[in-house]
Amino acid sequence: MNNKAKYYANVVHWTLIFALPLFWLLDFSFLSGDWLFLFVVRILVVFFSHCIYLFGNLPNKNWSSETIMSLIIGLNTIMYSAICSVISTSFTLPYFLLFSVFFLLLNVTIFWKPILSLLQVAGSYLLIIILYKAFNKYDGYDTLITHGGGIYFLLSAISILFVYNRYELVRRETIRNIQIEMAKNRLLEQNEQINDQQHEIKSVNRKLQKLSEYRASTMNIMLHDFRNFTGSIQMSLDLLKSSDGTMSEEQNEILGYIGLGNEKLKYLSEKLAKSAENEEKAVSYDYAEINLGKEVEETTVQLADAATIKQISLQLNIDPAETIVKLDKMFLEQVLTKLFSNVIRYSSSGTVVSIHLHKLDGKAVIDVANKGKILGKKKLDQLFSGLDDDAQTLEINTQTTSGFSVAKKLSEQMGGKLTYNSDENTGNFYRLEFNLSK
Repeated sequence: MNNKAKYYANVVHWTLIFALPLFWLLDFSFLSGDWLFLFVVRILVVFFSHCIYLFGNLPNKNWSSETIMSLIIGLNTIMYSAICSVISTSFTLPYFLLFSVFFLLLNVTIFWKPILSLLQVAGSYLLIIILYKAFNKYDGYDTLITHGGGIYFLLSAISILFVYNRYELVRRETIRNIQIEMAKNRLLEQNEQINDQQHEIKSVNRKLQKLSEYRASTMNIMLHDFRNFTGSIQMSLDLLKSSDGTMSEEQNEILGYIGLGNEKLKYLSEKLAKSAENEEKAVSYDYAEINLGKEVEETTVQLADAATIKQISLQLNIDPAETIVKLDKMFLEQVLTKLFSNVIRYSSSGTVVSIHLHKLDGKAVIDVANKGKILGKKKLDQLFSGLDDDAQTLEINTQTTSGFSVAKKLSEQMGGKLTYNSDENTGNFYRLEFNLSK
């Protein structure tokens, strides 16, 4: 809204300056005896108005556009009101008509709070009434009304309604646009969270599968060893029991206790083998040869709807030859999803995001560029930071960590490299590199 106010303030200011010849023509046509004096007055008003404009826009002043235009329009209003009040009533009609058109066009063009227009109009009314009474002692206010004053009072009052309606409409539209933009960002976040959950489910399933395989193999080995051990004990007991009565009753009782203990040991060993767990936490990547072009295309298609909602056009340029890389498919999908979705999130509406996959110096390179609003290197540094170097992949908290930093971490763990830049020449630029498999 501040940008809109500043833009239309510039329009009004320069319009007042370039409309000056029109008022000179009016003075020369109706007040030929005083046109030179009025010429000087108008030049001085324009000069002081422009001085206010330049002074208020100095870097160390940085006045608001409403303050600057209140002073400039106020200065012009004083001049126009004074001229309409002091000249002869024989010539007030064209001046009031032009003054009415000036106020009408002013309030249709300018964008500021309606109270400011109300104060300007009220000030002009007060000044006209006071000066008219002082310089036209023998004419009543009815003469003022019939000679153009009534038209001015009516049109200037109506013009305030234009300011009010325009200000409210733009304010509501701005609020709605901000809400829509926030909804778009929430949609992107939800989409990213869904993808994160999918990747997490795949990762957990993979780990559970490996854990199950490990436990099964461990259990089989332990059962085999313990069965051999308890079997050998049982065999020895059977040999002792089958001896020709050389053992005493007390020895036979001891052998019974040993046999009972062997059965318990066998039972407990099998239970222990079944409850063995793998406590390995390190992430193991299942590397396989993947066509990177196909993965980039699929990820782009998945995010096309989110880009369309934000009025962003996706341009995909893929090398027609296969780009084979040896990576973990599941984690590659997560890297591409997070990188592309966050590029869309931080791109301004109505711009183009170009995605280019090509080969360079034995590497597969994905270049993503956006020429919209420049984020700046400092902002990107913040977005790409947030993860420690020793952070485990499966422990990444995607709720509080930027998707850019997650994509960077995952790509580095798979031997890739994610770089970025943001300036006027390149726009917002991101490059993802992986070694080619062949």
